[in-house]
Amino acid sequence: MSNLHRLAFALVLLLGACTGAAGPRFPEVAATVPPVPPDQGRVYFYRDYEPYESLSRPPLYLNGATVGTSIPGGVFYRDVPPGTYEIKVLSLGLYPNQFKTVSVRPGDTYYAKIESLRAWSGNDNGDLSSFVSDTFVVVLIDPDQARNELNLMRYVQSEE
Repeated sequence: MSNLHRLAFALVLLLGACTGAAGPRFPEVAATVPPVPPDQGRVYFYRDYEPYESLSRPPLYLNGATVGTSIPGGVFYRDVPPGTYEIKVLSLGLYPNQFKTVSVRPGDTYYAKIESLRAWSGNDNGDLSSFVSDTFVVVLIDPDQARNELNLMRYVQSEE
């Protein structure tokens, strides 16, 4: 392998390492996360680091208001007053039941996982001209499963 090829390969690896979430691993900070305030609920937002999927960082919304950014490999939370919230993520592609609605009561915790469906085309006829990249879907995850998955995430201070 030539030196130029080695340099190019190293650069690709370095760039790939830089695209995931920065910050401490969530298990390292979990004990410092305050409990849910008694008059509010909490929504965790997280996304697996999948470099073969989209690495873009789309904004996340609760009832149309931006609450942060979906960062590959990252997790953050927002405490919210009781109410009904539509959880959305900016997505170029459309997908059935793409966004979710939750009714938050005091003390509730929800886990909203953002999934990237880069290969989703939106039709079944095999027409590659309809290929849509950066299709994101909100999935509500069972608390036990979500807590296990959060152990693989990095805690991020997502900008609001």
